[in-house]
This record gives sequence, structure tokens and C-alpha cells, in this order.
Amino acid sequence: MTFFLKVMMRPTGIVALRALPQSKMRTALRYVPPTTLIGAIAYPLYHLSGDRNETVYDRKTVKSTADGIKNLFEWVTIKTIGKPRLYGALLKINTVYRGKAQSAVTSFPFAVMYGSEDSTITAVYLVNEEELSKGPYTMKDLERAAWGITRLGSRESVVSVENVETGKAEISEASSAETSYAFPFKGFEVKGKGTLQSVVDWRSGIGDYSSAKRIVMFYPEGTVSVRGKLRVTTVGGETLVLAP
Repeated sequence: MTFFLKVMMRPTGIVALRALPQSKMRTALRYVPPTTLIGAIAYPLYHLSGDRNETVYDRKTVKSTADGIKNLFEWVTIKTIGKPRLYGALLKINTVYRGKAQSAVTSFPFAVMYGSEDSTITAVYLVNEEELSKGPYTMKDLERAAWGITRLGSRESVVSVENVETGKAEISEASSAETSYAFPFKGFEVKGKGTLQSVVDWRSGIGDYSSAKRIVMFYPEGTVSVRGKLRVTTVGGETLVLAP
């Protein structure tokens, strides 16, 4: 058995997350990756202990403080209701450098999540009970932190948490499953619509992505059927397909 947190959030309009690596032609991620979900809960969790730092220096490398809690989670995934639409705005920037006015152009890529559809984001965190018992935090602290999530990554990606559910789940093996949550696309047969997105494997570290491992995630549009050698669990009556 493992603990779980199920957090239902409502975005206020956009989710601005950039794909890495990037060039001047910046590209937005359509769906929220696991690294961002861990960062979202890390920020209010550290506040409980009075730590308000968002980055730390490790061997001359800047890392996110979220890296310090990544081992608390066995798996992190997301369900998105409403398909985000990608846009990119061009912005003119005016600066003063050494007394001289300068102009530059940059881009602001984002995913729009408002309109005629009712968009929601539901994140599920599977908590490693053994790692949790070794640290300073409790399951109650994680629940409080979940209620304190205010943004997903960038300051423009504001969300409102509307429900937090906790409990225990049992991980088992299966040959088929139906799910609405993102899962690793590796050796599975999938029936249904969705989007493939390459994301950083958060288990390899959060913050320095220059040499980070990547995994391909399948983000379903609605519910899809999955066949293969699966590890699954049920959280709040919904099935999750986990990493092999």
C-alpha cells in the first residue's frame, strides 16, 4: 500500500511552460509535466518549515529546491479536462543599458485553458511511505501543501485548488486498463486519442536539465484503453498506469 494525494485544480486562463531545450523560437508545452507538479507542491511545502528559497547551488549548478523532495514520490501524473490550445505572443522589450535606450523582441509561448469548455487539471501524487518517514514532513503536511498550490511553474500559470483527496492505494499488475491520466508511452498498445509529449524524467533530478533523462508521456483526451504489461493502481475510483 502507498499513500496518495489527489489534487483538483482550476486554471485561471493560461499555463505558460516552455519546452526544453529551446532556441529564440520558444515552444510551449501543451500539458503539465511531472517536474512542474513536484515544483508546484514543493513551494508551499517548504513554506511550512520557513524556507522560501526556490533555487539552491549544488557544485556550481543552480537547482530547484523541488529536487530535495523528489524522492518522496513514487509516481506523479495528471489528468486534463479540456484540450489546451497553444499560442505564442511576440513582445517588444524596452531597456536602458549604460544610459542608452535599447529595444528587443522576445516571444511568450503559452497554452490557453479558457473559453467555452470547462477546463480542470487533476494531479495525483503517489507518496513513498518509507521516504516520508525519514524526513521532517508528514502526510498532513503534504495535504496542507496541496491546498497551498497557487501556480504551475511560471507566475502566469495561476491555478485555484478546489479539492484535495488523500488515502491509500495498492499497486498491482495488469494486462489491460482504462485511464484518463498521463502515462509513460513504452511498449503499450493504446486505443483512443491523446498527445505524445517528451518530458524530463524527474527521478533523474529537477532544475538542471542539460543532461537529464527524458521519457515520452501519453496525455489522453478523455479515457483511453491501454494493453501490455502494466503496473496499475486505483485512486479515488480512477485507474492510473504507472511507469514500468
